Amino acid sequence: MFKYLHLSLTLLLGLVSAGVSAQSPQPSKDGYFRIVNANNRADGKQYVYVTGAYAAMPNATKAEATTLPGTVIHLKMVENGTNTGVYDVQTLRSQGVDVINGYLNPAIEKVEKALKDKLNEKLSSPLASIAYGIFNTSVIGQWDLKMHLKSVRTSDGRDAYYAYATVPSMQPICDFWHTYGMFAGSALNNYPNLKAALDSGNPDDVWYEIERLALAKIESSSYASTELVNIIKHYIGTTRAENRINQGQTYYLISGNLKKVDPSGTAHNPANPMGTAHNEYDGTEAKFDFVNNNTNDQYWGPELPVTKDAAMWILEEVNNTNYFGVKPSANMRGRDGKYYTTLYVDFPFKIVGDVKAYTIEGVNAQNVQGYYFAKVKKLAQQGDVVPAQTAVVLECNSTNPVDNQLLPQGDETPQTSGNRLCGTYFGAAINGLEVKDGAGNAYNVTHDNVRAFNINTADARNPIGFYKLNSAVTSVPGNKAFLVLTSTEAQAKSFVLSFDDGETTGIETINVEKNATEDGVYYDLQGRRVEHPTRGIYILNGKKVVIK
Repeated sequence: MFKYLHLSLTLLLGLVSAGVSAQSPQPSKDGYFRIVNANNRADGKQYVYVTGAYAAMPNATKAEATTLPGTVIHLKMVENGTNTGVYDVQTLRSQGVDVINGYLNPAIEKVEKALKDKLNEKLSSPLASIAYGIFNTSVIGQWDLKMHLKSVRTSDGRDAYYAYATVPSMQPICDFWHTYGMFAGSALNNYPNLKAALDSGNPDDVWYEIERLALAKIESSSYASTELVNIIKHYIGTTRAENRINQGQTYYLISGNLKKVDPSGTAHNPANPMGTAHNEYDGTEAKFDFVNNNTNDQYWGPELPVTKDAAMWILEEVNNTNYFGVKPSANMRGRDGKYYTTLYVDFPFKIVGDVKAYTIEGVNAQNVQGYYFAKVKKLAQQGDVVPAQTAVVLECNSTNPVDNQLLPQGDETPQTSGNRLCGTYFGAAINGLEVKDGAGNAYNVTHDNVRAFNINTADARNPIGFYKLNSAVTSVPGNKAFLVLTSTEAQAKSFVLSFDDGETTGIETINVEKNATEDGVYYDLQGRRVEHPTRGIYILNGKKVVIK
């Protein structure tokens, strides 16, 4: 009757999705941040790093975070309006995944729609509207389904935040069932255990049955083998005693782990905590976990106070001090002395350092020297903004990221362009990968049609471009750009960068005067013979020449 399975799935996934959140002391904030656990670790692994659609861990160091796009998180929060020092998270996005607007809110809306549809199916429209209004007020209206941040101070006085979510209490459902269950008819006949729990009025029993049904539902779905389901199963456990998600309780995100220690087989005694059952914080691993706010556990004692700073999170705004930058490989150095790399990120960014960004607007046919060219177009330079989700080639003067700073700003709305470059946020297997270029053209990536950015050290003239991968390579890295070709284009194994200003990275440059060219045969950069060359750049005897 109430679409319990979808509802419980939403609640479970909503809790798991609370995996990365923290906030700023201002009344409201909307920007790009790094989220740092307040517990100082000897190895420095405290920065939240998003590594998959449902995967993140607080295990990056500050030095690593400098060049990892997965540590840059778009976070928006507003004052709760009811509780002082508490904020509601409205945007939590990184690497193309928006937990709030792309997942949690749509899931809640789906549950509400399913509830209305089910009531309309079982009751006439007027009665269905009345029933939904009562349920919405008496049950959903009593729940807090948002992610929250609460201002706190660390043990050494730093501003930080608790990040938490509350599992809704099942008591409103029990109360609702007690009053209106008689009108449900046979709606729950297929769920006898759940109906028995509702009839008994025990909210813990109701929640346990909802969890079981939700788990069975998702295990029979297309999500069955996903990482997210494994996380949910870990928290639910295989028995009721192992269940770590309890109705009506608030759970706080921590870095590390909580251990149950029972040295004497006796219940927790605050006067002798170490000699009786108690919780101990274990910070061996830099990983996400959570603890509850139940301070009345008569056997194990409280959880949250034990974790101290490990349950607190600090926001570092991404700026000129806590910057994001790129670090080209020293091997990717062109004949012009510049260093080249590629980048594909979700966020738009302003180029702060002495860096140029280029797109690939197409590929050229083979010229007389046997080279195919990727047509490069300059998109942005220092002071300009590269739009969100734009795969680019970057030209840098240094391999030091401090010289190659890129400042995230604006929203993640992409712009349509003629850019042929594609990318993926997370490392992925080549076969089966689907991507789109700047124009929105979709490609099924294969080993035959993908070309990766690389250097050909065997060719002294044309080292940098897009090359066919070795047969042993089966995946592409995340946050990097690559070319995906048509079947005709894929006949070429490599494409050398050919810039729209006539420069071609890696081809030797020889400056000559016009009167020194009378006996040679000239070709333009597309390989066409030129009988009477004028000012410009040409190919002569396999080398690039500039006629002034």
